[in-house]
Amino acid sequence: MLTPGANWSSYPPHKHDEATETQCELEEIYYFEVADGPQGPGLGYQRVYGTRDRPIDVLAEVRREDVVLIPHGWHGPSMAVPGYDLYYLNVMAGPGAERAWLICDDPAHGWIRQTWADQDIDPRLPLYTANGKGR
Repeated sequence: MLTPGANWSSYPPHKHDEATETQCELEEIYYFEVADGPQGPGLGYQRVYGTRDRPIDVLAEVRREDVVLIPHGWHGPSMAVPGYDLYYLNVMAGPGAERAWLICDDPAHGWIRQTWADQDIDPRLPLYTANGKGR
């Protein structure tokens, strides 16, 4: 995922840590790369928080080649601070026979998805074309 500086991605927060009709039990690992700025290395942030029954509370500062493990809980957003584009590769694995990407949005923030249909596509997208050239 490429996230331009001063933007968020992987939002609304979601989870996939239970084997239910709406979730598939999957742990997730995010590997980060952050673009340098004019004064040196860039940074970003990753948020992870749990439920009452399975607490976890992480706000991780991420830089080039950092990894964040998400064993359970709500996660998102991934935040690219102003001036530093963020890239992450996420990988999921789980114990079940089925490993489908079934997620559940945090009910406190899932409403945001309904607002997207009426928004214009960001004119910066796509960041790169099929032949690898930036817009």
